[in-house]
Amino acid sequence: MDKQKQEKIMEKARLKVAIANLKEDDVNFKSSQKSVLKMVATFVLAIGITGGLVYATGTAVYEKIWKDPESYKVTQEITEEEKAKCISQEEAEKIGNDYLKKIGFDEETIKNLNLEKNLLENENIWYLNSEKVTIIIDAETGKIKSVGIPTWEYTIPKNFGIAREEARKTAWQLLEKYRPEGDTGDYKMVSLVRNMETDEASYIWYATFQKQYGELVNENEEILIGWVPTINGLYSLSFTSNPYENNEEKITKEEAIQIAVQKDKEIETNKTITGTKAEIRIRQMNAQVYLRENDKEQYEKGILSYMEKTGENTYKLKEDAVFYQTEERVRKVWCVVVEYDDKTSYTYFVDCTTGEIIGGAMFDNLIQEELIYNDQYNLIDKD
Repeated sequence: MDKQKQEKIMEKARLKVAIANLKEDDVNFKSSQKSVLKMVATFVLAIGITGGLVYATGTAVYEKIWKDPESYKVTQEITEEEKAKCISQEEAEKIGNDYLKKIGFDEETIKNLNLEKNLLENENIWYLNSEKVTIIIDAETGKIKSVGIPTWEYTIPKNFGIAREEARKTAWQLLEKYRPEGDTGDYKMVSLVRNMETDEASYIWYATFQKQYGELVNENEEILIGWVPTINGLYSLSFTSNPYENNEEKITKEEAIQIAVQKDKEIETNKTITGTKAEIRIRQMNAQVYLRENDKEQYEKGILSYMEKTGENTYKLKEDAVFYQTEERVRKVWCVVVEYDDKTSYTYFVDCTTGEIIGGAMFDNLIQEELIYNDQYNLIDKD
């Protein structure tokens, strides 16, 4: 199995679109004339909500956390205001050179640096290159986001194949070697895959770890490691570092279902609810329910509705393309799955503390861990 298949496995039900060879000329910077109605959410709970500002239960009072998403247009331009928030070129270069030494490339130094816009994620990055290594740094925080080293930079031995038992052991060793300094806490290995059909033929292995909090894992604190076996040469490394707030569990399962069903009846008028289920998970706030509520038809078309094809593998944004983003807060939520009479479903993220709907997902979001674990290519504990 190649790298593309590995990435597909790890999508975790997120819709992504590859934009190949996107050029600046392909991006239209005209302002959108389309506005989005402001969402008004009213939650009616038996235990009460005060004035729309706080949620009260017993003697505790909890401030609401939800804020309407902010709109933005995709652009490659980095404003002076944005640049002022970024680390300097000298700081980025030092971070890159220090990290080269950390991963064993002592003789390498950063040769090229570019401050770039990470297009659809609306963030700025420093893109660094040495002779052998590519490093991407979050331009605001200075944290390493990813590292890439081509396999041709290594001399791969003829007997490079290893058994999956050794791959599991090696993955944990590499996690300890490459995890960020000061990163504490436990991780759980959620995926182990190889790039070929058999252990012996595979010359790249990939392991995915997510930070664990009791029985829960945070997919937004994730480390992915790819390596060349036997020599344990680093092939790829990426970090997602949005910390979990570990908020209190105050909303009951029944209350969460009531909140989600009420909201769904306001949004989905063409389907009948046939069932619900709910479990606690750690999830990141997103704009999904907001978009579904305010422009359901456009939302259900997916991201391709914002783009037009310019070639076999190239796209450009439509003139009226507007995207939305929320704060990157990671919370304990009730994932409430609403099932419909047409065999489809939708998931609402109900905050366990405030009772607010802070995001959602198309389809049954509760099964994503099961899908990853049971994938035929995931060898995490399969003999």
